[in-house]
Amino acid sequence: MKIRKFVVTFFGVTQEVIGALAIVFAYVLYYNILDIRINLEIPLEHVSVYLLLLFVFGFISILSGFFLIRERLELEGEGGL
Repeated sequence: MKIRKFVVTFFGVTQEVIGALAIVFAYVLYYNILDIRINLEIPLEHVSVYLLLLFVFGFISILSGFFLIRERLELEGEGGL
């Protein structure tokens, strides 16, 4: 069961980090920090679509990671069943 707890924790934290990075990248894209829009050749008209996709992916990923970590805490509370 220790392996399962480790795997659940690892993937939960990884999903939360990926979700947070997606949201941070959305802000970087919107504010054009380091001329990221120019380097990626993204027209200004398409930025809103990318923002929507990145925010949705980020929030879903954060929620999924949160639920995985919650499951791990419940496994710990049950005595490792």
